[in-house]
Amino acid sequence: MMPNKHIFFGIMFSILFFILGIPITYIVLIIATSILIDIDHALYYIIRFKKINPIEMNRYFMADACLENNDNLLPVLIFHNFETLMLLVILSIFFPIVLSIFIGVLIHMILDWKAMPTLRYPPIIKLSLILVLLENKRRSKR
Repeated sequence: MMPNKHIFFGIMFSILFFILGIPITYIVLIIATSILIDIDHALYYIIRFKKINPIEMNRYFMADACLENNDNLLPVLIFHNFETLMLLVILSIFFPIVLSIFIGVLIHMILDWKAMPTLRYPPIIKLSLILVLLENKRRSKR
């Protein structure tokens, strides 16, 4: 899903959280997290291609990188996965403010999961980091 849609839905959820009486500090953290999680796309692109070009990066993620039925290595997105969500749940037990980060990441992930069929991404890209690494290992042996 494109960042502008994440911003829109982040604001919509923040209005709901405000109505529910969630403190503004937590709401800001939820919104920021739901948008900034996409930094892992940029990190992956910069590390893989050793350049910073937002236009090419967007083209890569929208057209080349993740299409089903191709043999390219899948992008390793360190924040877009079940393992990160579980880590945040565990950390929120000890640090309650992390619950806001978890909620932001979860909102982002739900929106991404909903958009995945349209983008023709294989489901594992944003489900499990471990599965992506295993799939990349399998693809590199071809």
